[in-house]
Amino acid sequence: MKRGKRVAGAVLAAVIVVALAVVGIQAWNVHQMTSDWALWPKAVPSKVQFSHRDYQCGSNPTPITRSLEGLAKRGRTAGGADIYAAGPDAPSGTVTWIVIAANRATYTCNLMGGP
Repeated sequence: MKRGKRVAGAVLAAVIVVALAVVGIQAWNVHQMTSDWALWPKAVPSKVQFSHRDYQCGSNPTPITRSLEGLAKRGRTAGGADIYAAGPDAPSGTVTWIVIAANRATYTCNLMGGP
């Protein structure tokens, strides 16, 4: 009887360790993509990766009333929101800001690190 309890305890401990590892890895992966510590990416995360560059939306992005006129849908955030951008602003050909459309609002995110 004691051996069965020890085996059950060891199995339970192993399941808990594996579950914690899976949760930790998922949170780390989301953090690497978005700079947010969460299990799933938000529609408008703190950081958006677009066109091989990082754009900062802020830790608590606030909606703006920017029109999407003149912008083209160019991708999606890790959380599934649409990314809109105009043509490149800088001589280097880099887009210096993007607009995220989510939840019937728009959010502006600026290029991190410069062109």
